[in-house]
Amino acid sequence: MKSLIYGYGITGKSFERYLLKRNIDYDIYDENISNYSSNKDFSKYSKIYCSPGIPREKFKLLKETHDVLTDLDIFFHEDNSIKIGITGTNRKSTTCFHLSQLISQKDSVNLIGNIGKPMLDKINNGKKYSIIELSSYQLDKMSNNYLDYGVLLNIAPDHLDYHKSFEEYQYAKEKILNAKKFSFESDPYNLFEWITEKKSKKIELKNLPYRFEFITKNIVNDSKSTNSDSLLYAIKEANSFFQEDNYSLIVCGNPAKELFAKITIEGPQEIIVFGHHRKDIKRCLTHKKILEFVNLNESLLYLKDRQNIVFSPGYPSGKDYINFEERGAHFNFLIKEVLGD
Repeated sequence: MKSLIYGYGITGKSFERYLLKRNIDYDIYDENISNYSSNKDFSKYSKIYCSPGIPREKFKLLKETHDVLTDLDIFFHEDNSIKIGITGTNRKSTTCFHLSQLISQKDSVNLIGNIGKPMLDKINNGKKYSIIELSSYQLDKMSNNYLDYGVLLNIAPDHLDYHKSFEEYQYAKEKILNAKKFSFESDPYNLFEWITEKKSKKIELKNLPYRFEFITKNIVNDSKSTNSDSLLYAIKEANSFFQEDNYSLIVCGNPAKELFAKITIEGPQEIIVFGHHRKDIKRCLTHKKILEFVNLNESLLYLKDRQNIVFSPGYPSGKDYINFEERGAHFNFLIKEVLGD
């Protein structure tokens, strides 16, 4: 019998490369892609390779009747590197990125999972360590924890549209604590010493692209901001740098994952919301001046004469962009096209 790839995003395409290398016959099903939406009869398949974003109810039902594998299951089973899993509501990408810089000073390291390359593309590639950024979706679907080191940075309400309650979200995140060794440490230098049992020299750590990144002296691209905590952190930084009431804030994305939680914002002189979800966002935010625009181009045309601009979406991309990288790159492009900076 054939195998089935369920979900054809980044992970689904990595499943495809994995199966092609092993000459395994497969079909693809993704209800959101017309070319792959017809293979609904799951009984035809002996094994299902499931992407992280598949709804948990569907995943649980499939597990009752099929052999269901995730990319994490396969990586745990086949890869021989020392595996470091890092999760948390906030700063997991930054922590993974900084830790990889420290480890790479001494040893070889993969940076995979939600950051870097798909993990199936890095199986047994000769690297000593693998740093895996793990989402709550991945942890929720994880069958067994074979991490050598697990790190839980923090937990705050997030992805409640998927998990349905904060308790379920917390349970998924805390599955990382079943690693062989676990820590709540967030400082990358301390993590490096804990994992490698070596001292690290202080180096200038590079920051992630699109994480409160100054693309000009007065324009900030914080496209990596995908939840309300990261948005509020960006506002705090902007209030300090620009001073309150002296900058414009641009927000976009889908607020459904936090169940349309209300946020009161203080600091920017105005908030610009744009895109498919702009009306939902406007209902979530409380501020003295909120303006709606259809797209980012219109937003920047309005802001053409403004001096200080902070792009910190505060939500996942939703229907506007594929991911935060695409929207971050689009913002940088339009800053040059529209504002000439």
